[in-house]
Amino acid sequence: MKRMNALMLVLLGTVFLLPATGRAVDKKYNIVLITADALRADRVGAYGNEKVRTPHIDALAAQGTLFERAYTAITTTTPSHASLFSSVSPEEHRAFSNTARISDDIVMLPEILKAKGWHTAAIVNLPWLNPEISNIPQGIDEFARCDHIRKADETNRWVLPFFDSRAGKSQPFYLWVHYIDNHTPYYAPGKYARMYYPKDRDPNAGSAGSLQKAWKFFPDHHRDNKYIKKWLRGITDADYVVASYDGSASWLDLHIGQLVDSLKKNGLWERTIFVFTSDHGESLGEHHLWFLHGGLFETTAKVPLIVRVPGEPQGRRVSTVVQLVDVMPTLLTRLGLPVPEKLRGRDLWPLGQQEDPSGGAAYVAHAGRQLEALVTRQYKFIRHLKTRSFYPGYAMRKGKVELYDLQADPGELHNLAPTKPELAKRLRGYLDKMRRLGKVKFSEEKAKIDEQTEEMLRSLGYTE
Repeated sequence: MKRMNALMLVLLGTVFLLPATGRAVDKKYNIVLITADALRADRVGAYGNEKVRTPHIDALAAQGTLFERAYTAITTTTPSHASLFSSVSPEEHRAFSNTARISDDIVMLPEILKAKGWHTAAIVNLPWLNPEISNIPQGIDEFARCDHIRKADETNRWVLPFFDSRAGKSQPFYLWVHYIDNHTPYYAPGKYARMYYPKDRDPNAGSAGSLQKAWKFFPDHHRDNKYIKKWLRGITDADYVVASYDGSASWLDLHIGQLVDSLKKNGLWERTIFVFTSDHGESLGEHHLWFLHGGLFETTAKVPLIVRVPGEPQGRRVSTVVQLVDVMPTLLTRLGLPVPEKLRGRDLWPLGQQEDPSGGAAYVAHAGRQLEALVTRQYKFIRHLKTRSFYPGYAMRKGKVELYDLQADPGELHNLAPTKPELAKRLRGYLDKMRRLGKVKFSEEKAKIDEQTEEMLRSLGYTE
C-alpha cells in the first residue's frame, strides 16, 4: 500500500519526491540528440544483450547515465517525436499517427534554444517528419529535409561536415539526427547482413518455411504491400530477417561512433551533451507480431535512453521508470534554462543520485489511440480502446484489459487481469488519472500528404 501511495503522488503530478541535487551546467553546451527509429532497448549491449555488438553506444553509457526503463509516449514515429521535443503527451498534442500535424502553439525544445542563442539543426529520414507535414521541426535553423530515405552512411555524410563547420565557433549548437536503418525494411549491408545469422544456413531454403508460417500473422496491409513482398521475396527463414534487424543495430552503432570521433576531432566533445534514444521499439515475432511496432508490449514501448553530460558522473544506471517526455525538462535544467510550465515531464538528473522511491510510472499510447498502458515498477496494465482485427495474432477488443507482472513475467505471457481483478481495477484508476494530467489540449490537425509521401507510407506498411 505504501508503494501504491507513493505511485499516486507521481500520477497526480507531484514530482518533488527527490531532492534537487542535480546541478545545472554553467556553460552553453552543445546538444546532439539521436533518435534511432524502431531500435529496441534490448538490442543494445549496455542493456544486457550479449550477442549484438554495439560498442560505441555501450561506451556512451559508460560515460553517461543509462535509464534502464525508459518508455515512449506513443509507439509511432511522428507523435513520439512530437512528445519527445515538447514534453507534452499525445492526449495533449493530439497527434496519433504519421499523418498528423502538431499545432503551431506547441513550444518545441529547439525553439527555446534558438531564442537563447543556440544554432539549431536537424536531419530527418522520413518525409512525414518534414516541417510542412508534421510541423515538428519548429525552431530549426538548418534543416536537411527528407526527399528520399537516407541510410546511416549517407546521413553521416551530412552530419560530419556539420560538425566540421562548428569547430572553433563560440555559438553553441543543437543537432537532432534521425536514423532509419532499424525500421522495416531493416538495413544491414555487407557483412552486417549475416553477422548474426549462422553461416551454414540458407535464408532462402532453410527452417522449414518459418517465414511463411509467420506470414499469416502479418496485417493485410503488409501481406498485400508490394514493397514488403519485394523486401522478403525468396526468404523462407524468419530468423534471417531477425538477424538482419540485429545487424542493422551494429551497423548503426558504427555510425554513432563516427559522430563521437568527429566531435572529439573538432574539439567539441567536452562541450557537448549527447543523448541517444529511440521513438519506439519493434516486434520480431513476440505475441505473433512480426516486423512492426503494434501492441504496447515491452518490445515496442520500451526504448533506450542514454544521456552523457560533460563533467558529470559516469557509468550511472537508473532503474526508475521514466518517459521520453522527461528529456526536454532534463536538458533545459542541465543548461540552466527556465523550464516552461505545464510540461508533462520532469528533470531526471537527480535520479542518478537517488532513485524515485515510488519506482516511477509511465503512460504509453498506441498509434491511432487503439490501446493505452500504465507501466509501474512491477506491473503493466493495458486497456483496449477500440475493436480492431488487423493484427491477426493479436486482436484488439474494446474494453479488454491485460495485466502483467513485469518482474515475474518479463515476456508478458500471462495475463493476470482475470485472476487479480482488484489490482487491475486499481491500476485502471491510476491510468485514468495519469492520462488526465495534461494541463492543455492543442488543436488536432491533419497533415497535407502529397502523392510521393503517401507512396512512401504505403511502402513501409503504414497505409493500405
